[in-house]
Amino acid sequence: MMHLILGAAIISFSPVFVKLAAPYGVSGDAAAFQRVFIGGLCLLAASLVSREPRSKVWNMPKSGLYWSLACAGFFTADLLCWHLSILYIGPGLATLFGNFQVFVLAAWGIVFLREKPGLRFFAGLALAMGGLFAIVAPAWAGAGENYHLGVFFGLVTGLFYAGYILTLTRSMAECGENSQLAAMTASSLFTAAILAPILLLRGDTLALDPGMPLLLMSGYGITSQFIGWVLISRGLRETRMSLAGLILLLQPVLAYVWDLTLFARPAGAAELLGVAATLTGIALGARRK
Repeated sequence: MMHLILGAAIISFSPVFVKLAAPYGVSGDAAAFQRVFIGGLCLLAASLVSREPRSKVWNMPKSGLYWSLACAGFFTADLLCWHLSILYIGPGLATLFGNFQVFVLAAWGIVFLREKPGLRFFAGLALAMGGLFAIVAPAWAGAGENYHLGVFFGLVTGLFYAGYILTLTRSMAECGENSQLAAMTASSLFTAAILAPILLLRGDTLALDPGMPLLLMSGYGITSQFIGWVLISRGLRETRMSLAGLILLLQPVLAYVWDLTLFARPAGAAELLGVAATLTGIALGARRK
């Protein structure tokens, strides 16, 4: 369980890196590329020294590689939307909205896996939606277009995040036990390969200026894509799924705390109440039964 707690705490700093790098000219798209490229190289290095045969990318079956490529497509869209949301509405709310993936995954289970969630799930959904309304409604009328776009991209992030989790899970299932490192390496480097031409077509650069941009993006890739997800993947094997879903709520909670403290985000009583309600609703939804 401690691996999961530590991993969730580490990845809560992900949007902070994106926000801090923006004044140095690092766009959201560029931050997404650097995260998966630097983190993917670290994952590849870890797979090279691993003694587990299934952790090697070259030992993955074709079906596993195909699902990793699909995973990369969802992860690309996830990161692009999330980073835009971070820049528009801040790390806290962007990460909170992205965690609505809980309900997307539940809907998938209901429609395609014939799952039957209990009353707790629907109560959680209602509470989370009410919390979302409390957060957005007071500022919506007077807010500018960027705020509206930030909320939209944050919620869309949840859709793509759910697709990422589903395809990553399928990729690891195709590859067998102890294949987490290989699946994460493949999906990270595939994502970098998809993002690279997008950046170039938009006139952005794949290079980083020395100094603070390089330092921030290296920290982003190493902590979020490498260390954080390695700890989480290990923690998921050690923790009950119902408890794991609650522990992972540390990410949006801490991301919101960093937004309030590091970036002095103003927050009224309605927003704070809405955040508390949304997090409680997501926690109930994560447990499902």
